[in-house]
Amino acid sequence: MSLQTDELRKLLDCIVTSHRDDCLDCESCGQQLDCLAERVAAGGSLDDLLPEVSTHLCCCRDCFEEFEALVAILRAENEGSLGAV
Repeated sequence: MSLQTDELRKLLDCIVTSHRDDCLDCESCGQQLDCLAERVAAGGSLDDLLPEVSTHLCCCRDCFEEFEALVAILRAENEGSLGAV
C-alpha cells in the first residue's frame, strides 16, 4: 500500500496533534459536523473551513464515517437523487 504525499502529511499531522491537550475531541467535533457537512457538500474545502475538524477526522474513524455519510446524503439531496420519503 502506497500513501500519497497529502495522505502522509495528514497522517503525520494527526500523530503530532493527537497528543496535544487542546486537540478536538469527538463531542466537540460532532457539534460541528452538520453545518460543516452542508458547506462541504456545497463545494467547500474541509481543510479551509475548519482545519482542526479535518485533523480530528483524519484520526477518528467513527467521526470520519459519520461526516462522510452526512456529506453523501446532502450531495444526493442537492442533486435530486435522494428518493422521496
